[in-house]
Amino acid sequence: MDFPRFIHIYHQTASAPAAAAALDAKIVAEEIDKIFPSCCKIDIRPPFKYEEKMIEHAKIADIKQPFEKQPNHEQDSKKKMIPMITTTTIPLYDGFVMQKKLAEIIPDVEISLAHIHIIFTSLLTCTFSEDDWRYHGRAVICGTPSIVSTTGIVEALAKPREFYLAQLLGGIAEDNDYMVKKKFAGRFIDYNDEDKITAASINYALQAIFFFITSGEPFCNNKDCRLLNAHWQEDLIHTIEKRTLCSHHRNLANKLSKSHPRAERF
Repeated sequence: MDFPRFIHIYHQTASAPAAAAALDAKIVAEEIDKIFPSCCKIDIRPPFKYEEKMIEHAKIADIKQPFEKQPNHEQDSKKKMIPMITTTTIPLYDGFVMQKKLAEIIPDVEISLAHIHIIFTSLLTCTFSEDDWRYHGRAVICGTPSIVSTTGIVEALAKPREFYLAQLLGGIAEDNDYMVKKKFAGRFIDYNDEDKITAASINYALQAIFFFITSGEPFCNNKDCRLLNAHWQEDLIHTIEKRTLCSHHRNLANKLSKSHPRAERF
């Protein structure tokens, strides 16, 4: 069992100011260092630079079609504008396509398994499911690079069922939205919840790391573990409040820390 020697954390790329302001990358790095105190070098880098046109290639126009059947924007835009056939006004990006495009920019010397790249972004990543034949928002895409979407933390995980029912019964008035959020405060995560978004980002960064050290198994079924693959925000908040790994993953982290001498810091 080996551990990557370098972890590179990239400050958030911003497209939505509210989400971009809600993450403290330094706290994420410090928490990783506490869990793996002697395993690797950790550095915090500026936002990952890329050409916007390149990422636009990953944008999803129709959530009910896999990526290979998405309308070709460049060709069809010459004829007419293609409407976004989605249920949200927030643009969606295929996480794996986006990951592949970003990987092309990483220097060859850092593309090996010795390096973990964790990119925080406010872009909403998603993946296509053949179970219900549609795209679903995701908070994390593991791999090289790993992508953590702070917008995904807010939008991809479901809020309490009662939250949606209250919204439905109250109508679309702006004051109703405010009252619903006030009523369910503490049971969901919103864009201005810096502490919760940062804490959740730690969970997803750890999932990205365990993806490599467990050969592709980043999640845990233990509802108290930070590696829980939460589908509801309340479940994610529970793991945030627990701030722990299950015994299996904690022992794995301790074993790695003991077997690897402390690397020189950047």
